Amino acid sequence: MSITFNTRQFQAGNSQAVRLPADIAFPPKTELVVTREGEKIIIQPLEKTMEDIPLLFASLKKHVIGEGVTRPEFIETERNWSKK
Repeated sequence: MSITFNTRQFQAGNSQAVRLPADIAFPPKTELVVTREGEKIIIQPLEKTMEDIPLLFASLKKHVIGEGVTRPEFIETERNWSKK
């Protein structure tokens, strides 16, 4: 599906910027790759690779168990192995 719209570039600090309509915008904080091919500028999401998996798990850790929270099932306790 192809969507076409007209826009203009504008100055944002020392860089040029372009507004994207909400209908075609990427989700917030999406890492993007910008490529220039002649007169075309292509913007696409950064492809995830297998190298990104450890970073993904590290970022999930604080959401799953909370920062600095220890799960009780992993706390070592003293055991008495003698039969009485």
